[in-house]
Amino acid sequence: MHRAIVRTFKHVTAAEQVRVELLAAGIAADDVAIDVRVDESGPVQGNFTVGDSPAVTGKTAYSHTYAPVAQEDVHDCQVTVSAADAALAERALAILDRHGGHDPDPAHAAAIAARETRH
Repeated sequence: MHRAIVRTFKHVTAAEQVRVELLAAGIAADDVAIDVRVDESGPVQGNFTVGDSPAVTGKTAYSHTYAPVAQEDVHDCQVTVSAADAALAERALAILDRHGGHDPDPAHAAAIAARETRH
């Protein structure tokens, strides 16, 4: 039974380096996927949005609504590993953690933290 492991990264280059190491560790190429949630053109300022006129001021102002947002905590690259067995899963986790992979599931992260406190 395959176990899916998901970690996110801030930059594509980190995700690509992780993939190289996962493949070198014996994980099949078909079992490693990288998904990027943004593209080089940046966030869409849509053709189908509704907003106030650019002349309006305050929080509903056009310039406020479409202002660039600091995204220090955003992890736009997701790496998913489908580990065929426990040994591969442990190898994958070690590589993902070494590169600073972020676990996007808060419940899973809380369970790991609780388990580590008990030991």
